[in-house]
Amino acid sequence: TTPYEALYGQPSPLYLPYIQGDSDVVEVNRSLTTRELKLQLLKFHLGRSKQRMVDQANKKRIDRQFQIRDWVYLKIQSYRQLSLPSRHFNKLSSKYYGLYQILQKIGNVAYKLALSQQLPLHSTFHVSLLKPCYEISNSISHPSVLYLSSPYCPYPAKVLERRMIQEGNKAVVQFLIQWENLPED
Repeated sequence: TTPYEALYGQPSPLYLPYIQGDSDVVEVNRSLTTRELKLQLLKFHLGRSKQRMVDQANKKRIDRQFQIRDWVYLKIQSYRQLSLPSRHFNKLSSKYYGLYQILQKIGNVAYKLALSQQLPLHSTFHVSLLKPCYEISNSISHPSVLYLSSPYCPYPAKVLERRMIQEGNKAVVQFLIQWENLPED
């Protein structure tokens, strides 16, 4: 179904280009010739506008290609990735992590990386999240992992207090919790 059919409930009229001199009536001939010129001008401007939008959209795009066994940095946003522990100051956290090696190319724009088993992330990433590594440095940063099975990870003992606050348009419930093996503050 075309947009015209959806709007008017009938198929769009067949457009036949007008050839000068098809009509014997001078006014019809002039009117149809003017229509043809306007259609050509409209097509020209629409094509130029479309090309301008394509150029603007592709202005900062880079065609990145990686090979298997290349080393890359991985862009992870911890405030969007719920499986990673959140930080108080997300703007100050690292933008790129790793050095990770590419194991497999999946399609044209996805790559499978050799991630650590402790990292609670899937191993397939879009090419826009990868940054090529040109020189392997000694200091490599990895995202922090929250281990719930660790003896240092406290467990909640009891709820001391509960309150509701407003954040924007939403009501949010906050809890004050007494943690095991920690003093009551």
